[in-house]
Amino acid sequence: MLVMILDSHFHSLTMAQKNVQFSLLGVIGIDIGTVPYDILKRKPLIGNHPLVYSSQGAGPWCLDSGEAGEILKEIEDSIEKYGGSFLGEVGLDYHWKYGTKETQRKLFESQIGIASRYSLPVIIHSRDADEDMIDILSSNDFPSSGIMHSFSSSPKLMEKALEKGLYISFSGNVTYKGNDKIRESAKLCPPERILYETDSPYLAPIPVRGNPSTPECTEYTSSFLASLRCEEVDAFRKKAIGNFLTLLSHSKGGEGYIHPSGDVQRAKV
Repeated sequence: MLVMILDSHFHSLTMAQKNVQFSLLGVIGIDIGTVPYDILKRKPLIGNHPLVYSSQGAGPWCLDSGEAGEILKEIEDSIEKYGGSFLGEVGLDYHWKYGTKETQRKLFESQIGIASRYSLPVIIHSRDADEDMIDILSSNDFPSSGIMHSFSSSPKLMEKALEKGLYISFSGNVTYKGNDKIRESAKLCPPERILYETDSPYLAPIPVRGNPSTPECTEYTSSFLASLRCEEVDAFRKKAIGNFLTLLSHSKGGEGYIHPSGDVQRAKV
C-alpha cells in the first residue's frame, strides 16, 4: 500500500530550476506560488498528482521588481485565469527589507482580502516581523482559514494565529540547534492545528541539513515533532494529514478553477 506523505508547503518550480531530483508519488500537500503567473510553469510539474494542490500568491520579494498596486492586479488576474486551492505564500519579511514595511503590509493585507473574496485559505510567510504580523492578524478575518508556514516565532504569535483560526506548520528548522522558541511553539501547538512541511528545496532537517530538501524529508521532521510532543509517530502523522484535509475543506474554489489533475472544475475538497 502506498504510504501517504504530507508536505503542506513545497516549491516544485524552484526544485526544478535548481535541478533537484524529487518525487511527488504519494504526496498530499501544496505546491506553493511566490509570484504572479508562476502557476503556468508549475502546472506541468504537479499535473499528474491529484493530491497535490496549488496556490497562487505574491510574496513581499515581489516589491523588489514592481509596485504593490500592479502586483495585486496581476495576482488577481492570475487567480481568475488559472485558479488554485490556496492563496499564498504572502506575508511579511523584514529580514531582507523588501520594499518598505508599509508596502509589504499593503501587499499582504490586500491579498488577505482577495483570499476572502475567492474563499481560499491563506498561506502566510512571516520573518522578523512578529509585532506587525500580530497586528495584521488581529485586524483581519480568515473565513477560509490558512497556514502560518514554516513557523519560526514565539508562542505569542502562534496564540494569535490560533485565535484567528489558522493552522501552524513546522519545517526542518525545528530540528536545528538553538531554535528553542520554535520547539516550544511546536510543543504547545494544539494537536488539531499542527501541520508539517519541507519548504523544499530549503530548510532540510537534521540529519540531511546541507542538502536540498524534498518532500520525502518530512519523514525526519514529522518524527522529530512526534518525539518532541511525546506522541507516537504514525498516530501523529495520521492526525496531521487529517488536519490538512480539514483545512482543505475550507477551500471553496469556484467554477473554472483548475485542479492539479488538469480538469477544469471546482477545487477538489
